Amino acid sequence: MSLRKQHFFNSKNLPTKFSIFYFIVGIIGIIVLDRFLNIYFIYNNVENSFINFKLLFLFLLFTIIILFLILHQMQKVITKIDKSYKDLKIKDKERLMPYEFALNNSVDAIYWFTLDAKFVYVNDAACRMLGYTKEELIGQPLEKIEPNFNRQTAIEAMNYIQNSPNYLLETTQIKKNGEVFPVEISGHGFEYMNNKYICAFGRDTTIRMEYRNKITNINLELQKSLDEKEILLKEIHHRVKNNMEIISSLLAMQLRRAKDDEVKYILKQSKSRINTMALVHEFLYLGENLAYINLQDYIKRLVQDIKELYISQNTKLKVDLHIDKLIFSTNRCIQIGMVVHELCVNALKYAFKEDRENLLCIHMKKIGDKIHVKIRDNGEGLKDINCLYKSESIGMQLIHSIVEDQLDAIIEFRNNNGLECNIIFSKDEEE
Repeated sequence: MSLRKQHFFNSKNLPTKFSIFYFIVGIIGIIVLDRFLNIYFIYNNVENSFINFKLLFLFLLFTIIILFLILHQMQKVITKIDKSYKDLKIKDKERLMPYEFALNNSVDAIYWFTLDAKFVYVNDAACRMLGYTKEELIGQPLEKIEPNFNRQTAIEAMNYIQNSPNYLLETTQIKKNGEVFPVEISGHGFEYMNNKYICAFGRDTTIRMEYRNKITNINLELQKSLDEKEILLKEIHHRVKNNMEIISSLLAMQLRRAKDDEVKYILKQSKSRINTMALVHEFLYLGENLAYINLQDYIKRLVQDIKELYISQNTKLKVDLHIDKLIFSTNRCIQIGMVVHELCVNALKYAFKEDRENLLCIHMKKIGDKIHVKIRDNGEGLKDINCLYKSESIGMQLIHSIVEDQLDAIIEFRNNNGLECNIIFSKDEEE
């Protein structure tokens, strides 16, 4: 609340009153002076005919008129100045009203400090947040509400904010009732009327901290649940792999007892196909990701297992393996693995011989949004390539079924210093 000072010249009748007062004082002065001079001249035997009471009275009247006019003009000027000052204050108040409204109705607490860390202004939000009135905070030191500061560290903080473009601090403040609560503070330095100040914005983060703690607890529970599910999935993949290995062992036992070469080959192929699928589950069990597999590592291991199963020690085989870094899902890896398995087994069965250098090329490249697969041997090739598209063998039927129905791919066989198979399919997997 501000007090408006009344100027001495604000009275409307002041020139008249002052002139009457001056007239009365002047008359009294003239009478006193006239008597004093009469006594003086009588005592000194001097003629005083030149002293004229009427002349003095006229002089007095003239000075009163001049004084009245001067005072009247001064009153007009001062009244005009006072009116202009009042109008200016009203305009300033109207101009500042939106800013004052914004400050007092801000959600954030706003404080102004001197560089010695004392309050010079607080808005209504700060008072509500801290429980103090403005009068209780103005002039008080920062440490009144900041238990983490003392006099020295508070002044150091003000100087640091003054020299920092962006200042942000998560701290605690204490209310009038002694309650401590978390708050986020941002501050900026500014200069006004040749004085330096700090403007700080405070936001009560109690609700945010509660939500953060809730979210943290929820995330911990979700992570715990996820870890349990990962362990369960790993265990499932491990058991599937073990079950497939049991089936593979049973086929191996049956293979050792079989006497017919064709039956042995069929059992060996079945065992190899099961191993191809079991290998995927082994990678999932041993890997960090339970949904995707590095195709490069998988194919390299698959080819090694096929060599050990089908190639004798006397057969010299060089494998030219070039596979881009590709990450595929379990199903996609099984599909590609089965195709590679069948094509490699066919090459090992029909193209490679013990008395020469054998070569098996397996290339998989990512070109644009397509995956290009090339598998080639250095055997004699085939006279009738078209027979591969019409073959009734289980292996070729399996290849065509996977390539056409599951990979939605294009497959092409051709002779190129041996038999070459090219497969092109989309990089993106369909859900």
